[in-house]
Amino acid sequence: MGAFDTFWSKEHLVKKTIEIDNSLYESLKKLSDKKYDASVNKLINASIMELSKSEDIGVYIKKKNEISVKHSLLIRESLVKELDRLSEKYHTSIYKLVNIAISNALEQIK
Repeated sequence: MGAFDTFWSKEHLVKKTIEIDNSLYESLKKLSDKKYDASVNKLINASIMELSKSEDIGVYIKKKNEISVKHSLLIRESLVKELDRLSEKYHTSIYKLVNIAISNALEQIK
């Protein structure tokens, strides 16, 4: 493994507006600010990538009185295609898949 193998290759980014549950977004913001040298956007891309590999589409239960906020994100083109594929396969909206991806990723670091 080379020194630069941990970095992603350049890829076209697609601007998408997605509703993300506020508590999930705030958790990612804390991780971005205090733990990882990565933006929230990159953490979301990593979460989606992991979901596309694992296809761990479990039940995500939104917290009572949870507010979802629209965020404009830059998502890697290959991951947008994966979200479309998963959406068709599991009959689930992209918004829900992104929230599931983030929730799963946050559960892994606990």
